[in-house]
Amino acid sequence: MLKIAKEGSECRVELFQVNRLNTLFSELVKEQLKELVEEPGISVIFDLGGIRFIDSSGFGVLLTITEHARNYGSEFRLCNVTDDVKELMVLLELEDELPVCTCVPAEEKILQLLD
Repeated sequence: MLKIAKEGSECRVELFQVNRLNTLFSELVKEQLKELVEEPGISVIFDLGGIRFIDSSGFGVLLTITEHARNYGSEFRLCNVTDDVKELMVLLELEDELPVCTCVPAEEKILQLLD
């Protein structure tokens, strides 16, 4: 489900072989992301490239993980947000709630794939 590449204190995470973050697997994604952000000082970048749709449960996960990261002294940001997802963020007034950064594609050392 998640593809994780870690280098130093930065983790880059993306959804593997899906183009939606929805109710079907949002709880699983939440639990896996929670574990990552519980390491103080880590920066977790969730790459949304290729994600065309996020439903309310998916946005709930992103908001929960953002807050969870703050509580643990780590950082959680989104990158490569597609235009479709940006539009949903604006409609739901979440553009100021979810931190977005600019990512450049990097050669990744895949740490693990989680189903």
